[in-house]
Amino acid sequence: MELLTVIAIIGILAGVVMVSTQGSVNKSKTASAITTLSSVLPELVTCADDGGYGIDTVAPAATAFVCCKNPAINIAACDTLGTDNLTGHTVKWPDINTKTGYTYQADPAGTLAAGDYVFKATKTDSPTITCSYATNECTND
Repeated sequence: MELLTVIAIIGILAGVVMVSTQGSVNKSKTASAITTLSSVLPELVTCADDGGYGIDTVAPAATAFVCCKNPAINIAACDTLGTDNLTGHTVKWPDINTKTGYTYQADPAGTLAAGDYVFKATKTDSPTITCSYATNECTND
């Protein structure tokens, strides 16, 4: 009888530990996504300095270049090396979905020229990540 009680207590404690570690996993995935998305910001600064444009009509994808030649460009028009990306700019949007489950949100707001370009990433039951060119940082809401 005592052995069954001990086994039951161990089972309950193991369940509590499993639940609490899941929250840590979600927080670490959010932190990883923020770090990865932050790596795009220096390219956006250089892009703006060189007169380039950020994607502003659809959600960025890992196949698209960060810096495009034309305003109001979409992914289909900014994914061919040497054709639609600004010359000398070969950095692509990182794939955040595979490792973190986050996806880019469609319709980034603002423009690089105005200094108010913003892009976001979302994930169900997780905070939205907002990256701002103006503040040069990514934060979770």
